[in-house]
Amino acid sequence: MKKAFDLVIFDMDGTLLDSMGCLADWIHRAVREHCPPSLTPADITAAFGPTERKIIEKFVPKELVKPCLNAYHQLYESEHDRIYVYPGIAVLLKELHRRGVPLALCTGKSRRAVEISLDLLGWEDFFGEIITGDDTSKPKPDPEGANFILGRVKADKKRTIFIGDGAADTGAASGAGILCGRAEWGKPGELPAGSAIPDYRFADPQDFLDIFEEPLP
Repeated sequence: MKKAFDLVIFDMDGTLLDSMGCLADWIHRAVREHCPPSLTPADITAAFGPTERKIIEKFVPKELVKPCLNAYHQLYESEHDRIYVYPGIAVLLKELHRRGVPLALCTGKSRRAVEISLDLLGWEDFFGEIITGDDTSKPKPDPEGANFILGRVKADKKRTIFIGDGAADTGAASGAGILCGRAEWGKPGELPAGSAIPDYRFADPQDFLDIFEEPLP
C-alpha cells in the first residue's frame, strides 16, 4: 500500500467530533451561577478559539476560574456520550493506524478534555503527538501548534497534511507551510472571505482514505 503522507495532523472538534453545542452548554452551565442571566450558550460559542480556561476567564472573576473549569470538566466527563463521533471517523483512524501512518492531534481545547475523550473513545494509541491549547500561547490560525508537531516528527512538509473543518485550521496549515484538507462531512459551510484555501476537500472520511490509492498532485 502506497504511503501518501509522512504525517497526518487532525483537528478535533468539528473534524473528528461533533461537539460544539455540548461544549458551549457545559461551559455555560459551569459559569452561569456567576454570570449575568443574559449570558447564553451562543455567547460562549462566539468566544470559541482559545482553551476553555481562557473562555471562562472572559465571564467570571479570576478567583472563580478554577472551580468553574473543574465543573466544566466534570460535566465533560459525565455527559461525554452526548458527543457525536462523525460517521466513518473511527474506521478512518483505525485504518490509518493499521497502515502505520503517523498521526498527530492539534486542537485548541484543554489537555484534560482531550485526555477524557481519547480514553472514553479508546483512541489513546492513535496519535503519536498531541498538541492542545494548553501547550501553545497562540490559538489557531497561528501555526504554533502545527510547528510544535513538525519539530517533533521527522516529516517532509510537502507530504504532511492538516485535516480540519474551519478557517483556523486552513490558516494554521498555510502558516506552517503544509498541506490542508478540509473536513466537510460536518457541513461547516463556506470559508470566510480571505481564508487560506485548502488543498483538498473531503465530503466523507473515506474520501481521505482514497488518496492512498491515488498519486499525489
